[in-house]
Amino acid sequence: MTHHSYVGSGPYCYANSFAMVMGAEAPSTAVLEFATCSPFGMQVVGKELVFFDPFGWDPTRAFDDMLTAAGWTSKLTIGKDADDALACLQRELRQGPVFAGPLEMGWLGYQPGNKGPIGADHYVVVLGIDGDGLRLRLHDPHGFPYASIPVSEFLRAWRTDSLGYGTSFTMRSEFRRVRVFTEEEVIRRSLPNARRWLGMEAVEAGSVPPGSCGNASAADRLAEIIRTNFHQGVRNPLVYFAVRVGARRLADGATCLGRIGYADAAGVMARQAQLVGGLQYPLVAGDTAGAVEILRELGPTYDELKAALG
Repeated sequence: MTHHSYVGSGPYCYANSFAMVMGAEAPSTAVLEFATCSPFGMQVVGKELVFFDPFGWDPTRAFDDMLTAAGWTSKLTIGKDADDALACLQRELRQGPVFAGPLEMGWLGYQPGNKGPIGADHYVVVLGIDGDGLRLRLHDPHGFPYASIPVSEFLRAWRTDSLGYGTSFTMRSEFRRVRVFTEEEVIRRSLPNARRWLGMEAVEAGSVPPGSCGNASAADRLAEIIRTNFHQGVRNPLVYFAVRVGARRLADGATCLGRIGYADAAGVMARQAQLVGGLQYPLVAGDTAGAVEILRELGPTYDELKAALG
């Protein structure tokens, strides 16, 4: 099947947020996402939490590498507690919009249906705090421009207790472009990190929860889970998030690799995108046999991609 680039909605919260704070000089969100190396692998975290991103990877492990590859710097601030975080946020807002996260999406009350923590990480761009200091304004890339939320509720959402990674009250500000690279150069500059992540060499095995696995082993593990115990705790994170963002990352990754002449690697990643995207219907419809068959095809592609990247 021929690869076609994807344009549309999807859970690209941190890439969209970075693009907003970088402004007119920002690389495309596809290139920003590629530079985080998120398309280069698959992992099962612990027993059954599945993501189509590299073994041991999480967004916060990749942001500095992405910014370096793109030629940018930023100021990282972590509040000591809620009061300190608010004071830091107010200070940084004097310089411009602030990238904030990870947040617990379930506490963002302007999103319909949100009533409490759901274990979903999110990133937003804080624009300002109203004069009375009680309400905060932000761009939420999940489809809520210029949303407002009580400061107290935002601070509650800014805690990472319900998430599997990250530090509460983390923000980035003062974004500066210090070197100018074309998008093709950014893609090429990201490849050494991409190879490390794909090779499962970027983190120590002891730094991930016991039982975690990556790439072909992760595909086999998920196939076994679906075949034997496909419950809602596995299904819902897959159909609402992991498959959607995984297929989008892979589609963008294939496009990026094609732009720099890596035709073989682009072809493998395009096939991965088609396989991961093809999981959505069988997982939603309960066609476990169909999903297992797709995963059996997906597993070997990680070694194929590694070989194609050289």
